[in-house]
Amino acid sequence: MRAKNLVDVLNIFTPNKSLATKEELEAYFVKRPYDPLQEMERYLQNTEERTKILFTGHRGSGKSTELNRLSVNLDARFFIVKFSITKSLNLADLNYIDILLVCMLGLLHKAIDEKVKVNEGILEYVFNWLHHDITEEKVITYSEDMGLSGSLNLFVSKMEGKLRQESITRTTLRTKITPRLSELIDKINLMIPEIEENTGKEVLIIIEDIDKVDLEVARHLFSQHGISLCSIDSKMIYTFPIALRYSDDFAQTARTFNSHFILSNITLLDRQGQELSQAYEVLRDVILRRAEEDLLTESAIKKAIQLSGGLMVDLIKLIQNASCKADLSQRKFIDACDILKSANEIRNDYSIMLKPEQYALLKRINKSKKKKPVNEPALQMCLYNLSLLEYRNDEVWVDVHPIVKPLL
Repeated sequence: MRAKNLVDVLNIFTPNKSLATKEELEAYFVKRPYDPLQEMERYLQNTEERTKILFTGHRGSGKSTELNRLSVNLDARFFIVKFSITKSLNLADLNYIDILLVCMLGLLHKAIDEKVKVNEGILEYVFNWLHHDITEEKVITYSEDMGLSGSLNLFVSKMEGKLRQESITRTTLRTKITPRLSELIDKINLMIPEIEENTGKEVLIIIEDIDKVDLEVARHLFSQHGISLCSIDSKMIYTFPIALRYSDDFAQTARTFNSHFILSNITLLDRQGQELSQAYEVLRDVILRRAEEDLLTESAIKKAIQLSGGLMVDLIKLIQNASCKADLSQRKFIDACDILKSANEIRNDYSIMLKPEQYALLKRINKSKKKKPVNEPALQMCLYNLSLLEYRNDEVWVDVHPIVKPLL
């Protein structure tokens, strides 16, 4: 559905919601230049390895939407277990044990929901290990009425809720599982061939939103526990913070995982500041698939695209916020002035957030002709907080977010 009025714009331009369903993807998805997903799709289909992939890009660049599209495209070939860390676990308190445990629970949940005929002996073995050896409290007990699958499914649902909401439960489980990590991995790897044999599909596990955790937490996960994260015997995709590609640890992490793919921002200008018309047309299409053309002036569309810096989340956010400005002005359309007011609110957030060393780095890059990224803590933090954006043509380069530039 396309927005027909400003209220529709407010509800359709939702920056923190990815395109999830087949219908949403068909209605709103626009293929971008330098799209890595086609290459990733071929890689997953053709490699015989149980490959482990890192998928990176700026927060808000559209990774979740791209992974949703990948899942739709690969559904006939793969048994896909896909979950978001933000929905399954606590971002402020995240541990590699939590991720592996959620992988096990996710496999069980989907297998039971889709009535995959996993050997009952294996299910009972996994249930007894989780229920009697790992959990200290009786979350759910076996019920003859529900049968093994029903009891296990209810147990898994309860465990997922407790992992997300209760820090005591997370701490207790980590204490119990850490010395027995190999047992957890063995049980996951025991289920995978059962699922694959009974579905005729390869298992693919997709873990989203790790790129949203604190950088130190992400560094701890990937550099110190990457081997454990790669120990599940299936194909896997992990989202990964783009800032950590500029850390000393990345070479080690890249060797642990099989491959990495990067979803670049849409490059609106080259390094010399020349406009790339094809990129503008892509983002114009993104806007006009969601809204009737008479809801935005041409200058508003142009200004929103320019100020977004090619970052999808900010393009959507600028227009959503501008719809409220237009409505307050008792207009039925968004003009460039509304976009500028929306951008100013985002800029005010940056003015409070940025630190002196980050300002110094941004000023240096803003004046630079080459705009070459260099491994340093301030650069990592600016990439993480989105004041600095990475682009790709033939080479990788960075530039200051257009909304931030007036602060310099």
